[in-house]
Amino acid sequence: MRMNLLQMDRYRPRSRGTTLLEVLIALLVLMMGYLAVAGLQSVALANNHSAFLRSQAVIQAHDMSDRMYANTAGVQAGAYNSISGTPNNPPMCLTNVAPGHGSLATLSCTPAQMAAFDAAEWNTANANLLPSGTGTVAGPDGNGVYTITLTWLEQEADGTASKSFAFQVQPLP
Repeated sequence: MRMNLLQMDRYRPRSRGTTLLEVLIALLVLMMGYLAVAGLQSVALANNHSAFLRSQAVIQAHDMSDRMYANTAGVQAGAYNSISGTPNNPPMCLTNVAPGHGSLATLSCTPAQMAAFDAAEWNTANANLLPSGTGTVAGPDGNGVYTITLTWLEQEADGTASKSFAFQVQPLP
């Protein structure tokens, strides 16, 4: 039995093309996925910057502890007992030092002058490396332990937040 074209059309499944609504829904789902990935990337970048600033604070805390170990006479004299902010006038014994030759000038500094120079150079670096960065040194406590604290400001989702890092060191035996 032969079927004519009209009869064959009746048995053939009806297939239609993709509608505009289906395409729009697929694009919407795809765009939501892309926005989610972009959001994750943004959070990752913010956390990476926060970790970078914390690393800078750790490096700066170790810098001050190294300065204290290098100037044990200044530590014994109490020149590092209360450091906060940047001194207005750097020690006079270092005013004629060429850049990169600070170690040569330390020979003419007293331990107290070297501590003042350390405080000035350290807090200047803190301000340059950390947003609104400042550092303090307090101590010693009853066990000869000094506390080095760095504070800075960080941008967070809900505004600016103050962050700090505290490090304890015992520069003398």
